[in-house]
Amino acid sequence: MTRRLLPLFALLLACGAGSKAKKDKGLNANKGKDVEQYDINRDSKPDSWKFFSKVDGKKTLVRKEFDINFDGKVDVWRQYAPDGKLTKDRMDMDFDGRVDVTTFYDDNKPVKKELETQFDGKPDVIKHYKKGVLVRVEADVDQDGRIDYWEHYRNGKLARMGTDEDGDGQPDPDK
Repeated sequence: MTRRLLPLFALLLACGAGSKAKKDKGLNANKGKDVEQYDINRDSKPDSWKFFSKVDGKKTLVRKEFDINFDGKVDVWRQYAPDGKLTKDRMDMDFDGRVDVTTFYDDNKPVKKELETQFDGKPDVIKHYKKGVLVRVEADVDQDGRIDYWEHYRNGKLARMGTDEDGDGQPDPDK
């Protein structure tokens, strides 16, 4: 099902091309913000939202939300800085109502991505980026709450890997 949603997800991130925006001011959960709603699948229910605030007297995008599987629940949240650049997004990829992936951005490029795969509220895999290019992956493979696996990348390609089997928090030397 997830593979079929990827083209739809890309469409949603484009934020409603071909759909009509409906302005909704003063929603209880969003007091003081202008909200534009979009109906991507044309079922008469909103599934994409843009939230705006006044910054220095200008209407400024602060957040976007998407319901990518059209179940009535938000699955993707994107936050924006006052200059309009993406700062963070959170995704519920398995549609259970909990965030599974959080990505942090600088200048619209990812700097860190946290994946929560064990349903314990803590990231199990952390990906680090430099200028949008993957440089390191850290993971808690044995699920004890501590990083014990590393991958280092050079020019976007895997350069080396390491594991911590003795529990000291550092990659063990090759045997």
